[in-house]
Amino acid sequence: MEVAAITPPYPSDTRAKGYRFELDYERIVQSDTWALASASQRPLLLMLWFVAWQQSPCGSMPDSDELIAVRIGMGVEEFKRSRLILLRGWEKADDGRLYHPVVSEMVLEMLARKTRETQRKADYRERMKARNVPNLSHGTDTGQSRESDGSDDTGTRTGTSKPIEAYAP
Repeated sequence: MEVAAITPPYPSDTRAKGYRFELDYERIVQSDTWALASASQRPLLLMLWFVAWQQSPCGSMPDSDELIAVRIGMGVEEFKRSRLILLRGWEKADDGRLYHPVVSEMVLEMLARKTRETQRKADYRERMKARNVPNLSHGTDTGQSRESDGSDDTGTRTGTSKPIEAYAP
């Protein structure tokens, strides 16, 4: 009997784009899958999550033993022997990809952070606009001005041709 596929937990265009993947060590070592995995399978469990974070959509894996094995650095036959443990908890969605509930939770948290950050920036721009503060994030019309005395000297002595001893008291 075929189990009905789940609905993907987020849009198919979801990407990490620079957002870090963070592991909750305590949660991992307390999981049943970690307890059931052999010492040689444990790094592969983590590798699955790392690879899934970089996939499109973020947090998913293709439903293909061959592709998963290659992406986590295993031979296909070795992967098939370890499949029950390595894919424990992963569910097939109706988009044909596999999702793990913990990784999906992490992606949803990332999306919420992105939304909050976007809103925070929009609110800031609105506050600045209301105060009539010019937006200088794209430079000025007149460009950068030099020091009032016309010198580029910053006081660091990096632009001088005098030897350092010439400045000694």
